[in-house]
Amino acid sequence: MMCSLVPLSRRPDDDVPHGRPPATADADVPPVHRSCWALPADASSTCLARRFVRAELGDWCADGDREVTEVAELLVSELVANAMRHGRGAPLLTLLLLRDDILRCEVEDEARVPVRTRGTSPHDQTGHCDEGGRGLLIVDTLSRAWGVRPTPRGKAVWFELPVYP
Repeated sequence: MMCSLVPLSRRPDDDVPHGRPPATADADVPPVHRSCWALPADASSTCLARRFVRAELGDWCADGDREVTEVAELLVSELVANAMRHGRGAPLLTLLLLRDDILRCEVEDEARVPVRTRGTSPHDQTGHCDEGGRGLLIVDTLSRAWGVRPTPRGKAVWFELPVYP
């Protein structure tokens, strides 16, 4: 199976991410592939998550387009970094391939607080350049859908990427 990104039309009026509904309901479609990995609660977790995504997508999408893997790695890195910075406990990474054409990635942590997003301006309220806090904007820009759901453990932040089978 080859995987590559499906072009998306972006909505220009979206300047702050609020999440977008998933392509499929979890209960409706059993995953074609599912893989979970408990990451360490330390600075190595982001790098390990990228390696895990690359290895799993390499197995799931034989000779797949590198773009899917690269975008998934970037977005998973953002979610794991957020979980390490703002969450609690060791993050749990789950990858799901749904219907052969939707990749869903989730990062779960033990914090029950909702995620916070920032506007699109790269400057803070004092006019100084703000170098952080753009992870969910990146997720919003590059994903087909994303959101947050409560879990028995805390919360999971997820995103979906469309892929060609």
